[in-house]
Amino acid sequence: MHLYEKARETHYQDLRHEMETRQLLKHLRPRRSLSRRAAGKFGLLLLKLGMWLKQFEQPASALED
Repeated sequence: MHLYEKARETHYQDLRHEMETRQLLKHLRPRRSLSRRAAGKFGLLLLKLGMWLKQFEQPASALED
């Protein structure tokens, strides 16, 4: 039984070490900057605006024909 407990303890130590390593790597990853996030949202807004304007453009062009 002692051998089983030793193996289990070693396994738990390995898991703890892996978890700590993941936590450290998580904090080291660069986060998206505020300006990049804002640029993405602005781009999405422009796409939506373009689609919205295109909806109003179609009936006007149908009247011209």
